[in-house]
Amino acid sequence: MNRASDLLMAVSIGAGLNKNKIIEQAVEAMEELFKLAIMGEPLWQHNGNGGMETLNGFQYLREFGNFDATMEQIMRMVEVGEPQCFLSSDCNCNFDQDVPSSFSKLNFEPLNIETSRETAFVEMNPMNIVQLLMDTKQWATTFYSIVSRTTLLGVILENVDGSYNGVLQVMSAEFHQRTPLIPARQCYFARYCKKHTNGTWGVVDVSLENLFPYPQVQFRRRPSGCVIQEVGNRGSKVTWIEHVEVDNRSLHPLFRPIVSSGFAFSAKRWIATINRHCQWLTTSTARTAPTTDGVLIP
Repeated sequence: MNRASDLLMAVSIGAGLNKNKIIEQAVEAMEELFKLAIMGEPLWQHNGNGGMETLNGFQYLREFGNFDATMEQIMRMVEVGEPQCFLSSDCNCNFDQDVPSSFSKLNFEPLNIETSRETAFVEMNPMNIVQLLMDTKQWATTFYSIVSRTTLLGVILENVDGSYNGVLQVMSAEFHQRTPLIPARQCYFARYCKKHTNGTWGVVDVSLENLFPYPQVQFRRRPSGCVIQEVGNRGSKVTWIEHVEVDNRSLHPLFRPIVSSGFAFSAKRWIATINRHCQWLTTSTARTAPTTDGVLIP
């Protein structure tokens, strides 16, 4: 079934009109990713789960949503706790005319929104990190504890200078945890890589379900990815952002805290995995390895 869907998607992205739509969506996603990486409060807020940063939903809609003054008024009422306006006969809001145009942007579905941001130092230069993310085989191998399956469906934009700058490719992937009680998450998405003028790299994912509709969407990647800045000669400062919509109705109650806390799929998990990969590379390439008693083993 997955192979048939992948084949159908590969054929669909070949049309010129679809390519232009994917390019436009990828460029917009990259712009959003960089804004999410540099902005602080009130857009991002710390919660009690180990200080993990999560998005403020209302602030996100104000910054990136398309809504009018009526929508702004409704959001303010929700923030101050005045839902009675919706049922009051004295309310002058014309919901039949004003609200639908704004509310259509919210895509009301049984999907939970999960957001997280993590910034950390990674002992790998930006070019190697970019290659690790853009090469589907390396990506799946490095993040094997999160990515169980990935397929490169097509390349929309190829590199022009020998690097991954400007490369846009369409992929499918399955994200998992090592238990059947946490359902696997599958989606199709575009991955876009861009080098900016200050030498900072960005790699962003954005789902394509809105361009290629499906009867039932259970997982969708909003603009997610990482911004990579070079620090010194061998290291990088990586800001990782995860922003997804997922249907958790079939998630076993025993594992709900693990998922909601970010232990399973958050940005902190992705950063920890790539750092663990760097430690493995350092150890495997070292000529000698010290033991606990100080003796060097060749």
